[in-house]
Amino acid sequence: MHRRIVYSVSLLLILSIAPQVFGQTSDWSGRWAGTATIEGMPGGMELTLSKDGDTWKSTMTLRAGGQELAPPVENLFIRGADASFSVPVNGRVARFVGKFEGNALSGTYEVFENEKKIGDGTFNLTRGGQMPPLRANPGQVADPNFNSKVANPAYKKDGPRVLFDEAHNNFHTATGRYKPFADLIGNDGYRIVPNKQKFSAAILKDFRVLIISNALGAARMNDSRANNPAFTDEESDAVRDWVRAGGDLLLIADHAPMGSANQILAQRFGVDMSKKYTIDKENFDKDSGNRGFIVYTRETGRLADHPLTRGRNQSERINKVIAFTGQSLKGPEGSFPFMRLADSAEDVFGDEKPVSAAGRAQGIALKFGKGRVIVMGEAGMLTAQVTGPEQRPFGMNIPGIDNRQLVLNMMHWLTGKL
Repeated sequence: MHRRIVYSVSLLLILSIAPQVFGQTSDWSGRWAGTATIEGMPGGMELTLSKDGDTWKSTMTLRAGGQELAPPVENLFIRGADASFSVPVNGRVARFVGKFEGNALSGTYEVFENEKKIGDGTFNLTRGGQMPPLRANPGQVADPNFNSKVANPAYKKDGPRVLFDEAHNNFHTATGRYKPFADLIGNDGYRIVPNKQKFSAAILKDFRVLIISNALGAARMNDSRANNPAFTDEESDAVRDWVRAGGDLLLIADHAPMGSANQILAQRFGVDMSKKYTIDKENFDKDSGNRGFIVYTRETGRLADHPLTRGRNQSERINKVIAFTGQSLKGPEGSFPFMRLADSAEDVFGDEKPVSAAGRAQGIALKFGKGRVIVMGEAGMLTAQVTGPEQRPFGMNIPGIDNRQLVLNMMHWLTGKL
């Protein structure tokens, strides 16, 4: 009898305090806002939670890369102080895991594309907090202070007409991130015309050089369709036939997704693109600590001797360049890899097993019919940029490297000056 009374009293006590305990640990309704970062780049996040019976609901606002998005919140699960949910954005899925602690909600998230992890980040929110203000993408921006003057122009007047592609969702354009490149070769005497149309024999016939930099299969690089072919078969055939008849092509295609988007055109010239990211655990820029910032020097032989690395005279000789994270290339028989990857280089992508990039390159020159072709597996090295919130120098405006001269020498080789 006494034991039964004790059990009854204990049960009553548990039932009396349960609403208080569980109410305190599960009343997370309201607006939570703060910061969200991915790969070290800052952004903002706002999460509004509400409860309908036993079901939690939520809306979200994200600020990142100069954009404000309102993606749907899916698979929301809250138990006690633990929370998890997923958010689809531009064909990718971000999966969040967090924990409530008083008026704070913090955690981590991973980004997946086709079930392959491609990035991760953190978030730190407070109840009733504020997101950081929307600001322009602090990523790659053309350096407005770059010196594009050329002391000894290759063409004093009536230089070759250059068609600069801007019709294929190009990440780089002559008036955008590649303005330093365009200004430099313009001061060397080349006459640049932006291209706004699909390639055809009629479009190409009045030009000596075609420059394509980081064409994409979709308008945004983070769109899942960005790795679709950037050009049609008909366009690729038109470019091939134009080069064979005497045109000159500079094709620049960076790390994923650019390799997949540009492979259709590269194949017309027998060039294979890895379609991944290339790193080198030994021959990288130690100051940056980034294994994708690969160093090529004449001393090591990986910056190979070629007319475009020798230049017109000793002052134009190239001894050292740096590529700032790109992909690897393999040219056809008879092509010349002037930026040769070391045996320690690897092609990596997400959680896939790294693949050796030995025997491949990031810069290839070849003759094709009456024309010439240069294919580059990295784009940032050929322009002058400032990056990140600190606006750090990046590309051909970094002291002590010859990337600036490489741009001029490539154009000289394409047009027969070397």
